[in-house]
Amino acid sequence: MARLKRLESSFQSDNGTYYRIEVYDNNASAPTLYTPDLGPDGFTLTYQTNDNDRFTGLIPSEVKFDINVTLGGEQGIVDEIRTSAYGDWDIGIYTSDDDVSYSRHWVGILLNDISPEADASFPTRITLTAVCGLAPLKDIPFNRNIPYNAPSRYQIINYFRQAFTNQITTASNYFATDDLFIATYVDWTTDTMTRQVQRDPLNASRFNFMAFVDIADDGSRNYKTAFELLDSICKSWGMRCFMSNGRWNLVQVNHYADWKSPSTQFYRYYKKGSNNPYSSGSTSAIITEGTTKKRYGGKFDYIPILRSVETNYNHLQPFDMPFFYYNIDGDTSTQYQTTLNEIPIWNGYQWNNSNYTGAAYSINNAPTDKLIISLGNVNALTGSSILLNRDFTTRYSQGISFSDVSGSQQKVRTDIFARFKLVGDSDTYYFPLSTALAMDWTTTDQFTLTDTLPPTYLNNTEGSLEPAININIQTNELPVNGDLFFEIYAECYYQLYANALAILGEIEITEATTTTQEDNILVFSAPETSSEQGIKYLLDNEVLSAKFFRAFNAPGGTTIENGVKFEIPELFIGTGPTSGAVGRLETYNYTTTSWENGTNATWKAYGSGTGVEFTQLLVQEVLKGQAEGAKVFNGSIKTVSGQLLNYFNGIEIDGSPYIPYQCSYNSNEDTWSGEWYGIELSTNTQNVEVNITSFDTFEGQDTTSGGDIFF
Repeated sequence: MARLKRLESSFQSDNGTYYRIEVYDNNASAPTLYTPDLGPDGFTLTYQTNDNDRFTGLIPSEVKFDINVTLGGEQGIVDEIRTSAYGDWDIGIYTSDDDVSYSRHWVGILLNDISPEADASFPTRITLTAVCGLAPLKDIPFNRNIPYNAPSRYQIINYFRQAFTNQITTASNYFATDDLFIATYVDWTTDTMTRQVQRDPLNASRFNFMAFVDIADDGSRNYKTAFELLDSICKSWGMRCFMSNGRWNLVQVNHYADWKSPSTQFYRYYKKGSNNPYSSGSTSAIITEGTTKKRYGGKFDYIPILRSVETNYNHLQPFDMPFFYYNIDGDTSTQYQTTLNEIPIWNGYQWNNSNYTGAAYSINNAPTDKLIISLGNVNALTGSSILLNRDFTTRYSQGISFSDVSGSQQKVRTDIFARFKLVGDSDTYYFPLSTALAMDWTTTDQFTLTDTLPPTYLNNTEGSLEPAININIQTNELPVNGDLFFEIYAECYYQLYANALAILGEIEITEATTTTQEDNILVFSAPETSSEQGIKYLLDNEVLSAKFFRAFNAPGGTTIENGVKFEIPELFIGTGPTSGAVGRLETYNYTTTSWENGTNATWKAYGSGTGVEFTQLLVQEVLKGQAEGAKVFNGSIKTVSGQLLNYFNGIEIDGSPYIPYQCSYNSNEDTWSGEWYGIELSTNTQNVEVNITSFDTFEGQDTTSGGDIFF
């Protein structure tokens, strides 16, 4: 089987543009190429957006074209397409000014959804349909054909590039290694990025893909669809994504407001094999209507003034666990990346009948060795505290035996020592955790016994294993703002029982122990998916799980009474609020040449302003684009000469920029028909509210409380 071109059809539009459609069979067994005539429209290219939504994220497109079937061979190809699997056939559309040099215009995957055939002899007309590949992403998880396995952080551009290359088959068939594959037009930056033409925010920001993974009760991962992932990223950035000009485009909607000559905006170009742009510069994408582009048969409508824009940034989920490291004899350089949210204290852990052990878990020399979990920055507010609620257990990777004792003296007891450490500006505070004693924050560097796992045989011959214990402890009110750490270690003992002849002393097991197989002992808290368990910041005994952002239209400082509310769907990436939030958007610091921890709150559009949280900038930018409503042109625009008008292009009508939304392109007539939304940015004052969405730790009831940014 080979990839062969089976159909090719060409025509010249009434504007003089040459078009060529090529249809390929990716599993061809017959080499014959046919050149059927096309229907009177040439082809029709349609883009699908949401109604009255200027910030539609992913915008799928499709092409329909008629072929006149006059030969049995052509009918045979139609029959093969009708029974084909998705991806077996694809098409490329090319344009030319001279019928000699052609450039890629649009590519797509041919569907087996073919129009009904007339019960008649040749010639017959058949309608074929191809899609750009975005819409089918709704049916696959975002890790299909992409190794998103160990929780890791990837640059924003990487998520799009990986999906386009590994989940949409046209990438390998139509884009050479050095071809322009993705063009980005994004201009939100932070103080650490600083706005420069060659620096793409989509390249200089990243997040952990686990923000888009749900964990089932059995520990399995449920990945959101590829469409959900990319669409949510687009909505977080006020950005649209579509195929146009023979490439993929990522464009912030408000970019179009000042994108006409001589004013220009930045672009960055990517090849399909790299997350780094190979070219950057400035360009204009607004074409003026009136001379080479004519509008007709239309009317103007309006979308309403917005009173407010709001969205919810869900930054904490039950499986969240930030970054760990081990302190091994004073060395804290050993990083540990969790699989889910396990807490391995000695030698590893068990999960779903599997052992997770090895060099990464080489820690069992209490107390100089301990596991340290960085929980990020916390605010010491009235009523603020930290809750630990986890199950801990002792198990074995392989059964152990002792050379110096027998019977019940082989039972192993585990003592657990845990504390919270809070590093403030001037002092460091410790809260030793104990299930038996009342403790408080102290500046004394100390541990105390937290709890004990009962003596148990660690083999399968002597007796049954003891069940896990639950440690559920809440600290007193936080004394200062600072960086919070959870520190934990364990001590294991055997020879626990005195006999009638002698008072025997218990023996501690360490790495130096030679009387047993100490590295087979596992002390851990297994991965936990229950919303009741975890390490959580509480405010008046409530868990803070999300942040709610609202921007209100307030010309003159007073929020208007009329207008409508625009709700952006729940988002999963944003500023922190701490370095432990799974959806934190990490940014690159070009001064230190390193990545920030994801709590950067200096986001600004087009390098202006003092900087705010990422999601706050989003609601402000959305409101800015519709604070005074927006004009809608509903009609047709025809290219009568010169450069083609593509979906990528905006159009200037009566001095104002408009961008296409739900539009169709009749290629034979070089005419677009549909809706264009006006893009004028308002300077109205905005009132902004940032609230905390929480659920009660003990009752599980949703509440919302006003405030600042918390862990």
